[in-house]
Amino acid sequence: MSILPYLETFAAVVERGSFTAAAEALNISKPVVSKQVSQLEQHLGVQLLHRTTRRLHLTEAGEVFSRYAQRIVEEAREAEKSVLPLQSEPQGTLRITAPASLALSLLPEVLLRFQQRFPKVELDVRISGHFVDLVEEGFDVALRVGELEDSSLIARRLMSCRFLVCASPNYWTEHGVPDHPNDLRKHNCLVYSQSQKSDMWIFKEKNGEEINIKVKGNLRTDDGKLLLCAALADQGLLIGPSFMVANAIKEGQLKPVLGDYSRTAMGLYAVYPYSKLVSSKVRAFVDYLVEAWSAGTRRE
Repeated sequence: MSILPYLETFAAVVERGSFTAAAEALNISKPVVSKQVSQLEQHLGVQLLHRTTRRLHLTEAGEVFSRYAQRIVEEAREAEKSVLPLQSEPQGTLRITAPASLALSLLPEVLLRFQQRFPKVELDVRISGHFVDLVEEGFDVALRVGELEDSSLIARRLMSCRFLVCASPNYWTEHGVPDHPNDLRKHNCLVYSQSQKSDMWIFKEKNGEEINIKVKGNLRTDDGKLLLCAALADQGLLIGPSFMVANAIKEGQLKPVLGDYSRTAMGLYAVYPYSKLVSSKVRAFVDYLVEAWSAGTRRE
């Protein structure tokens, strides 16, 4: 038997001085109060209260036990009060993991604006291409691109994105522009090593049939920034999410090709562990991303 559910009842009886007053304070019936105190005494093997028709008296054992019971109940109430602000106002440390492609594009600005709106939230951000087990490693939110498989997590779609094949204008001038994905076999392809089947780039034929192209090149890394810098320096071509290469394309530093063979747009998701009570800091962050990236910041 766990005595924790009975401590509050016993403490209320001691504090209020009667079963009737304790029942009113706890919003339960007087017989339930009496029964719970009796069950507590049976479990402990001692009498806690002397019951008379006029009033209750604590026994010696009851005096000792009541001090512990009241302290435990008070600490439980303090614990409850301590987390209420966390649910009403976002605060505390928010641990986030995100890929380098976001760190190179949308993430810095949106994190800055989020902290301006919610100054009590402390951000702890890990930029990594590695898959992170949120529960095992203690992260609150992960930002992920592509198909999601773990059904134990909640996923909210933040935006859609396409994977674009890009290189600098100088590279295309020197090596020629591919007309079909098969032509990529002749090019220096910069490979992101953390993606599944990283050297297998997937396209869609105009008739809808999937095309798998095995590529190769002189640079293979899990650092998205390094790949982007190499492409901007005319070293080769990369395939990357549209939000990562959008600015470089807009400024003419990169030129996308094979647009007619692009796969169906994928999703960028905020992923977090399932819980009946999602903390206010997680809810605020995910809602903010939805708001920010669905109101003009979205890049496909």
